[in-house]
Amino acid sequence: MEAKYFFEMGNYEKAYRLASEAYNLNPYNRMAFTIKTQSKISIKWQHFINDANTYFKKIEKIADKKTITKKDKLRVKIMLEILNEEYKTLTPSILLPKNLKQKAKEKYIKAKKLYEQLFS
Repeated sequence: MEAKYFFEMGNYEKAYRLASEAYNLNPYNRMAFTIKTQSKISIKWQHFINDANTYFKKIEKIADKKTITKKDKLRVKIMLEILNEEYKTLTPSILLPKNLKQKAKEKYIKAKKLYEQLFS
């Protein structure tokens, strides 16, 4: 139950850890298995969102420069390509929190539009 609480609160790593402990104690605990699995998936989605935030900050720094070099353009292109590909590899799940999916989708759309504007 504690793992479910942390999952619902968005602390997926702690939920994963607690659900893993509960599952190890009782491998027939279906709730622990489900929370463990969903937490693992949610962690990947959260990492994507964190990566996107980091990359967008770096892109903004590059955009604020007076002159943008070829090297900077290539960095931006690679960061956006990574985000676009990373989003495609995320495992879909009905049990994922809607806000997590929505945030990830917004980051993906932003990266995709920016890539199309700059490199198409």
